[in-house]
Amino acid sequence: MTRAGFVVGVAVVTALLGSAAHADPDPANVSKKDRERTGKSTQHGAVPAPGAQPAKLVNLYNGWTNEWLAVEPGLTPSQATIDRFLRDHFTNSPSKMEPRLIKLLVAAAQTFKSPTITVVSGFRHPKYNLILRKKGHQVARDSEHTHGNAVDFYIPPQSQSRTLQIQAWAKAQKIGGVGLYLGSGFVHMDTGKIRFWSGE
Repeated sequence: MTRAGFVVGVAVVTALLGSAAHADPDPANVSKKDRERTGKSTQHGAVPAPGAQPAKLVNLYNGWTNEWLAVEPGLTPSQATIDRFLRDHFTNSPSKMEPRLIKLLVAAAQTFKSPTITVVSGFRHPKYNLILRKKGHQVARDSEHTHGNAVDFYIPPQSQSRTLQIQAWAKAQKIGGVGLYLGSGFVHMDTGKIRFWSGE
């Protein structure tokens, strides 16, 4: 290729890139297909609106496994990720978890303006549940934890007043069972029947 041909080629590529970079922002000049594509991508939270500040990540911490799971509000992790993160720590066994539990944890963090939530208990293997019952722990015979429908958690810093505030918030969600464990400083939430109780 001659030098003249090279210069012309560069000029054409530059012109094409320039026209793409400086596309007409007028919505009237945007094709219907492009508008629909943009609408679909922003509808699912994949692409934030131009100029919008991205939502802050909520960091879930599993106190038994010392693992972290960062969740972007509005987006749900894969089922396999949820199951693994909330697995039973005693048997190291995962189970299919109720996806709404992660959404509840994220909503609680946002409500209390906390970047972190500590998970005390997620899935509880029936074998481990029986061991806890035999040791005198306050666990139900057919606990929602054994079905993958419950999570115990707290929002740092722990205090009795904060635990009571979280309990009040949890009850207001009207999702399922809410247990208050004021002495231990955590709240139980599940997706079973609506009911309330207190423990240690």
